[in-house]
Amino acid sequence: MRRYVLAVTLAALVLGTLAAVILRPASAQGNSAVAIPIMNSRFNLDVLACSPGYDCYGNAGITGWVCGPNTSIQKMSTAQYPNAPSTGLTVGSLGNTTGTGSVLQTLGATVQANTTYTLAIGVGARADFAFTGYNAALMAGNVTLVSGHKATPEGRSFVTEVLVYNSGAAPAQLGQPMQVFVNSLGTGQINLSGVALTAAPTIN
Repeated sequence: MRRYVLAVTLAALVLGTLAAVILRPASAQGNSAVAIPIMNSRFNLDVLACSPGYDCYGNAGITGWVCGPNTSIQKMSTAQYPNAPSTGLTVGSLGNTTGTGSVLQTLGATVQANTTYTLAIGVGARADFAFTGYNAALMAGNVTLVSGHKATPEGRSFVTEVLVYNSGAAPAQLGQPMQVFVNSLGTGQINLSGVALTAAPTIN
């Protein structure tokens, strides 16, 4: 298993091109990577009528995701992210001063043999709230396949955590539904701008 961290611009994440910035080693994926559907992968299906900013957030979970406590969508302004559009940047918001937050989604795809899976997650640190870390994982059947927490955004920016899992010839979770899980750590907050997952035959 190999892990990569890639810095990307906020504009790329807003435009939904997160999948395009996944690092795909030629020896592992070649040109045959296929995107695996993730519901509400950009956290923008829930519409907030409030003006972007500190107090513009939802209270009814996030469509497509199983949410832990202290988790919601939030529409950020330039006070949180200077490059946010004037209409606001909607993100998944995990954690606050009272505790941690988390999101989990079980996908329709299942683990296949001899396949390389690449998961990319846009992780942001807003300008007006402490960033105290996170953990991201690709799972199957509630078992962690690969996890990471190396992407460390500076305040007011996003970076991408990229995790790579090679299933091998006889994976223990063969046929189990795949899952994406992210949780915040400490009493700070992380923002999620997008999630993308691809699969490709492993080339030895």
